[in-house]
Amino acid sequence: MWKNSVITALKTMSNKKYFDTLNNGKGLDHWSPSSSSMPLAKFNLNYGHHDGVERSMFPMGYKPRFGNLVNNTAQRMECETLYWKDKTITLTNRNYDEVFGKELDDINKYDPVDHKDAYAREHMLEYAHRTIDQTRKVVKELCGKNKITSERYVMNKPKQLLHDIIGRIDYETGGKNGLFIELKTKPPSIVKKKGKDEYYFKTQTLSDDAVFDAYWGQVAFYWKCTGKKPFLVLVNDKEYLIYDDTHAALYDDHLEYQYNMMVKRIYNWEQMIIYCKGDLQKLADISEPPDLNHFYHYKFLTDKQRKTIKQLWGLDA
Repeated sequence: MWKNSVITALKTMSNKKYFDTLNNGKGLDHWSPSSSSMPLAKFNLNYGHHDGVERSMFPMGYKPRFGNLVNNTAQRMECETLYWKDKTITLTNRNYDEVFGKELDDINKYDPVDHKDAYAREHMLEYAHRTIDQTRKVVKELCGKNKITSERYVMNKPKQLLHDIIGRIDYETGGKNGLFIELKTKPPSIVKKKGKDEYYFKTQTLSDDAVFDAYWGQVAFYWKCTGKKPFLVLVNDKEYLIYDDTHAALYDDHLEYQYNMMVKRIYNWEQMIIYCKGDLQKLADISEPPDLNHFYHYKFLTDKQRKTIKQLWGLDA
């Protein structure tokens, strides 16, 4: 029995070395619900050839920055505790203008990526304020007077995987009847005026059509880690839409299915990386090439990303 355990441990150690090439040579130490939900080609590009510092500098349009502005501000106004890396921060500043201003300053450190992004930076503030109001309203509705924690790290290690899966929960209450919220901000869309080089904002509609498959997988992971009552919330500048465990997608059996599908996907990726012995070019050769026409996966790229796509797949991005 002990011999089998030793052999398994040695095999695991041997296979883990093939992941040292990832993260731009710094090695992969965990998976996440978000990194494992993207196409393998994008994972190879972003998590194979770039490290965390480089990824934090990737260009992005106004929508993810809008989401960060809204969620970060709402968390700091409504939550008691915020987790950040190895720190547990007690949130005491409830001055809305100061909190919002700091989050906005963080966004404005980065130049707009195109003319639409520039337009959004100039005109999105009133939409952001209203979306924050809706976010705070739904968080209060669901959490009541319970103490709320934000961005807590949770981990799960399925026995068939070499690496842990780690994620962070948007909003969470403790205790026997605790719950968690996975929040998805839906920023306004930029629409071009017909026949004119002018734009305007249009509120995104909240419906099942606005729910991506990856959302259910993220909720399933946090449910598996915590055992708490799950909520998926979509929010825009006018309203919010709540999915709870009365929705078929959040039944226990469907959450279990979504979690198992995530684990299976990661397992397949790990086996492919082991088969390629960490050779990222070989991994690119045996996986589907990137769909450069995808509406967001490859929309904004750095020069290094373009060069890497050319190197791996021979495509001009």
